[in-house]
Amino acid sequence: MSNQIIPNNKFSADVCGIFQIAEILNDTWTILLLREAFYGITKFNEFLENTGISKQILSNRLKHLIQLEIFELSIYKEIGVRERKEYLLTPKGRSLNIVLLAMLESGSNFIEANQDVVKVFHKNTNDLLKLKLVDSNDQVVSLENLELRLIHRQVKADSQ
Repeated sequence: MSNQIIPNNKFSADVCGIFQIAEILNDTWTILLLREAFYGITKFNEFLENTGISKQILSNRLKHLIQLEIFELSIYKEIGVRERKEYLLTPKGRSLNIVLLAMLESGSNFIEANQDVVKVFHKNTNDLLKLKLVDSNDQVVSLENLELRLIHRQVKADSQ
């Protein structure tokens, strides 16, 4: 049985979602900013404090993530305080949550034994959760049964 999941290994980078995500997550700071947004952080100073990033790099990365339509800039005002900016994940940005969860799950394999590690739990049942691939009937599919195919992506009528 072959370990290949793509026939002849012939998909170019411009049609490969892995390549596209690698282009977005091209540096540690961007990944950390997305992690913080995944955790619920939205304000510039909170990103600054939680990551240790410099103000200039943070500003540049946030602008870039806005250009990529991963974050959107929102203005908010608290009573008695000047207007402030907050950076909210767009639907495209929220779609990266599954990538971050996969990184969290896989990354735990690289943390030394007898060390604390972040895991994902169901908040109502306290069950440990794992990522799985499921088919259209919600049946789990093993990696051995994967095959990648090139298809034409249709644009939904409501998104035009």
